[in-house]
Amino acid sequence: MDALAIRETPSEELLELGRFLTALGDPTRQRIMLLLSRERLNVSELAERFHLSRPAISHQIKVLSHAGLLVQEREGRERVYRVDAGRCRRFVDRLKTFIGACCSGKACC
Repeated sequence: MDALAIRETPSEELLELGRFLTALGDPTRQRIMLLLSRERLNVSELAERFHLSRPAISHQIKVLSHAGLLVQEREGRERVYRVDAGRCRRFVDRLKTFIGACCSGKACC
């Protein structure tokens, strides 16, 4: 079962949303997400396009993966990455729900 489908405590949900927002808060990770939304690439291919080292790209991929934004697939001996569009949509929906509940007519913002 998808981890998002499991009912979570509010603090767990906030932690997960926090990882999602933190992962998307970095300009390099934003560019990686845009690129991986169009094509599947491995770490070497990403490193070439960003002129960054493989370890630097691997770190960015780890942050995005930990936040649940990427899918890793095997392609022969390589691991390729792509955006998990369905999960990203669910994160956005959950964020909208959270903001709607948090700011529902109260002077909280």
